[in-house]
Amino acid sequence: GSSSGRQGGVHELSAFEQLVVELVRHDDSWPFLKLVSKIQVPDYYDIIKKPIALNIIREKVNKCEYKLASEFIDDIELMFSNCFEYNPRNTSEAKAGTRLQAFFHIQAQKLGLHVT
Repeated sequence: GSSSGRQGGVHELSAFEQLVVELVRHDDSWPFLKLVSKIQVPDYYDIIKKPIALNIIREKVNKCEYKLASEFIDDIELMFSNCFEYNPRNTSEAKAGTRLQAFFHIQAQKLGLHVT
């Protein structure tokens, strides 16, 4: 290959970026891709004080706003706790959240990130 300093133009994904991409691609990511619509779910923002979604987390990763792994993990865990706070456990949203959270914990551990 050429010795242009960059490995053939391949952008190496950070662990955070890799994790977000894997979460987005997961079958159970549908409740988490974007913020809940205030029009569709008017009371959501009365209950959830710190709304967050994967597209926001991904943007923060891209802007290098996470200095520590714990900050990144806190945002992901906030996303799940919001889901469980708003959605009763028997809903498809909460079930998807439970599965996606378990997947997240496995992937984070593989990457050596400490999930509490």
